[in-house]
This record gives sequence, C-alpha cells and structure tokens, in this order.
Amino acid sequence: MILVAFFSTSVVALALIVYCRILSLKLKEAQKNNKDLSTRNHELNALAHSNELSVIRYKLNPHLFKNALNSIQSHAYQTYYSMDKLSGVLDYILYESDQPLVSLQEEMDFAANFIEINRLKLSPLFDLRIRNTINLKDERISNLKILPLITVDLIENAFKHTDFQKNESFISIHLEIVDDVFLLEVSNRISESTPMKKERSGLGLKNLEERLKIGYPNAYELTLKNESPVFHARLKLKLNG
Repeated sequence: MILVAFFSTSVVALALIVYCRILSLKLKEAQKNNKDLSTRNHELNALAHSNELSVIRYKLNPHLFKNALNSIQSHAYQTYYSMDKLSGVLDYILYESDQPLVSLQEEMDFAANFIEINRLKLSPLFDLRIRNTINLKDERISNLKILPLITVDLIENAFKHTDFQKNESFISIHLEIVDDVFLLEVSNRISESTPMKKERSGLGLKNLEERLKIGYPNAYELTLKNESPVFHARLKLKLNG
C-alpha cells in the first residue's frame, strides 16, 4: 500500500516536471517569436523611413532642376533684353548719328535704350527715377528735330559718377517738352572717386557744350551745379520742326 502511494506521488512529480519543462520551452519559443517580430518591425520601420526619404528626394530633385531652369531662363531673357537694347543703340549711332538732325522720336528711343542698358547693372532697389512727359503721339511734337546723341552725355555722366552701393544714392532723369523747348534735367548723388577717375571726368560735358555752341547758337541753356553730394544738370533747347 505504501509502495503504491510512493509510486503515485513520483508519477505526479514527474508529470509536473515534464509539464514545467514544456511550459519553459513554450515560454522560450514565445520570447524568441516576440524578439523576431520586434526585429522585423524595426526592419519594416527602417524600410518605410528609407522609402519616405526616397520620395522626398525625388520631390526635391525636380524642384532643384526647376529652380535652376528658372535661373537660366532669367539670365537668357536678360541677355536677350540687353542685346536688343544695345542693338538699338548701335543702330542709332551707326546709321543716324551722322545726320545733322533726327526726329525727337528717334532721340527719345535712343535715350530710353541707353537708360535700360545702364539699368541692368543696378540693384532692383536702387533709386532710379525716370519721368518722361513728352507725348510723341502729338503730331506737333513728333515733327520736332533735334541733334542726335544730345541726351547721352548728361545721362551717361549720372550713371558714371554715382555710387550704386550707397543706400542714399539716386539718379533722377526728367524729359519734357514745353511748346518747342526741349528740357532734360538729370540729378545724381556723386560717388567718391579716385583722383585718376576725377581727372578723366568732365570730358563728355565739355564735348556737349562744344556741340551745343555749334548746333544751337543762342538757342540753348546748359546749367551744371555741383551741390555736393548731389550734381544737377539742366539742358534747355529750342527745337525746330
């Protein structure tokens, strides 16, 4: 009887050991599966992050190309625009400037092209004031004649002697016709230049005065005022139709 009881107890104990062993193996297997799932989850997250980066990269690259294309188009347009204006200036100098007189329309077109060529070297924020009140559609005005290139020296002088880097710098150009009198007023803030540049300055204005004496004897007024730091030039011409 005692032997039977001992045998039964041993069997139960052995069964418990086997059961615990099985539970232990199941637990390890579950832990291993859980670790594998965690590893797989990290791999999937990394893959998703990599795909997301790829999508962003493919989105960025077209924008970079588009920005580069816009920049190239802008330079190409500026080059075409400046070449077109320069072509107009050269045509006028080559084919019209040897004429004794040209139409006011031709001289105004030249002045406009010359200003636009010089505008290319300015910052968009530079204070360039252009006021042209000449109505070239007015038949009486369009029939007026003027010396070719008579506007270039005063306008060029302003662009030549202005410090474009100073915030307070400016160039002001005003064109007007009152009856048959042509008026050109140009003002600019004078730049601080080297002595060599100062020695070269003023030649264009001297040539202008010589041309005025010959072309408009007793029919012009040229006033030049250096009110440092601003230079004022004012030209009045009595034109003929």
